[in-house]
Amino acid sequence: MEDLLRNDFTAHYGIPVCTEPNLVIQTSETYFEIEDTTTKEITLHRTDGEGMARFSNPNSLVITIANYDKFVTSLPIHFQNGRKRCDIIVCDDERNLIFGEIKDSPNIKQHRKKAKKQLYESLTTLLAVPQFLALSNNKIVKRCCYFNKQTNSPAILTATTAFNRLSTIFQDGFQMSHPGIEGHNFEFWEYLGGHTFTLT
Repeated sequence: MEDLLRNDFTAHYGIPVCTEPNLVIQTSETYFEIEDTTTKEITLHRTDGEGMARFSNPNSLVITIANYDKFVTSLPIHFQNGRKRCDIIVCDDERNLIFGEIKDSPNIKQHRKKAKKQLYESLTTLLAVPQFLALSNNKIVKRCCYFNKQTNSPAILTATTAFNRLSTIFQDGFQMSHPGIEGHNFEFWEYLGGHTFTLT
């Protein structure tokens, strides 16, 4: 993934090779959470509740997490200006390829709308790169995911705890419709509060 971004992506778009450090981290932890810090870095946590996006990795797969937002922000101004981008790309050598937009905000509806645009444009930008398209074609689980650490109650409820029961029943998130993302053979999923993405 790192070589693909630094070299193949930049060559495809005719921009200089990216030299930004610390674009990618790896883990094989059976449980981890990802935090997007205010300094545009991504941090891994192993303690429940410390990150924004939660992942279960029961088979201890080697997971690569690319800081796509940081990568695009490091590119020439004429390329990055106006280009929407998601926060992270998560993949392994087996089945999974995940685009993620991660938040910790109570304004879920507003951020969901923005996240859909960021995920769709990121997907479109990357699938135009032949090497990334080839990587994508080899994956089975392909998702664009909106992760929000917080959850909120539907309008008819006033007790957040009542809504939180949904994340206990449906711990693996919710699949939602997005024709543009689906047109690229990806799915759009939403993970709120205690929802956890299980990598298989």
